[in-house]
Amino acid sequence: MQIKQLFAVLSVFVFGASFASQAYAATAWPANNTPRERTYVKDSVRKNLGQKNASLAAKYRSTMLDRFLKYTTYDSQSSDATDMTPEQIETAKKLYAEIQKFGFKTTLSEHYYIYVEIPSNVNWQTPTLGFSCHYDTTPDIIGKNIKAQKIAKYDGKPIQLKNGHTMTLETDPYLKQMIGKTIVTSDGTTMLSADDKAGVSVIVTLIQTLAENPAKKHGKIQIVITPNEDVGRSADYIEETPYNPDLAFDFDGGVNGEVVVSNFNAEKVIYRVHGVNGHQSMAAENGYRNAWKPACELGAACAKDEWLPNNSRGQQGYVELHHMDMGDGKVNVAELDFRLRDFRQQNIDDWKNYADKVAKEISAKYGVKIERAIAKQYGNVAENIHPQAHQVVANALKNAGVTPNFKEERAGTTASMLMLKLGKGAYTVFTGQNNPHAFTEWLSEEDMYKAYLVALNMTDEVVMMK
Repeated sequence: MQIKQLFAVLSVFVFGASFASQAYAATAWPANNTPRERTYVKDSVRKNLGQKNASLAAKYRSTMLDRFLKYTTYDSQSSDATDMTPEQIETAKKLYAEIQKFGFKTTLSEHYYIYVEIPSNVNWQTPTLGFSCHYDTTPDIIGKNIKAQKIAKYDGKPIQLKNGHTMTLETDPYLKQMIGKTIVTSDGTTMLSADDKAGVSVIVTLIQTLAENPAKKHGKIQIVITPNEDVGRSADYIEETPYNPDLAFDFDGGVNGEVVVSNFNAEKVIYRVHGVNGHQSMAAENGYRNAWKPACELGAACAKDEWLPNNSRGQQGYVELHHMDMGDGKVNVAELDFRLRDFRQQNIDDWKNYADKVAKEISAKYGVKIERAIAKQYGNVAENIHPQAHQVVANALKNAGVTPNFKEERAGTTASMLMLKLGKGAYTVFTGQNNPHAFTEWLSEEDMYKAYLVALNMTDEVVMMK
């Protein structure tokens, strides 16, 4: 969104005339949707279900890999410069036509979200399970005419790609665990697009599996496949679909067992300092006011050294004065773009209160008008997650023979973007993608298969919640 649009559509606060603050509150779980107590089943029952799923999944393993290889031929790059690219539209139509054939209610929204609803086939109440993924690919690297290379029984030797790119056990240590297994790479002239065509392959294969095996018990399942994730707009038009599950999982993660259970909250805060035009030589008489001196003072006060990104690690957040510019190209309007990141929303709110106070003081000191606009970019999924989500994914991983690796992400995810619109968090599950957005991007076929098995196990976990 252009800055001019940002000020047009968001609440704007003006110092020197009037000043107000705005609080942001995450949508709470509605009272009539309180998760029920979980009834735990015997481990022997869960183990038996896991064995059945493993047998079922094995029948679709080669189908899923072939599906992934087909999807890599779809050019589906998103763009910062346009709302929707023709390539994404074409990909959405192909996926919609493919999924529609499985017989479940499938819709393609106005802005090309693919929504699938699978009705429950059990006669008791269960939470609605949700799965999401995205079909677009990053515009940051070449993504047209992808030529994927399947390497069966990888031998551990360096992989020579075109254009001088090489993959080795030293540059990609995880390759050591892939010796004897199947991996997929690009040819080195493009990315591979496993981000997130691996996730799409997992979810579409799950839909096929449930369609062709109606005896498998499951509750109600909602699925959404989104565009524009790689340009930060995955949730822009999510309201065009009914997607709003109780328990949600996003399949767009890394390698074996990785599950993102927490991530940054993110906001962009724009301050505009409005000077007054006039000839500087007669400023004392004509009321001229420079915008840049107060703007620099505001920037220095609100982006202290200890708050900078290079001083932030682990659970620490940061404040960055990302850039300064002329508002609308006018020299008498100084614009400051702050980026705020923190695992706790309260810390961001505290900074905004502090910055508001500083702005008000500077406005009065220099006799200038200061406006503020806020754009919330994504939210921490951990701040409003279903209380059984952690146990569901832990059990599903264990039953797939996968060791859980719960991670806190110092960034955002599709789930964190959906959090803003839906008010509910979701965990991001591994899909086997490695080195995304790079010429040396590659896929672990085994990890993609395990992710699919985990998704099958999740359907059992939710059915067992009574």
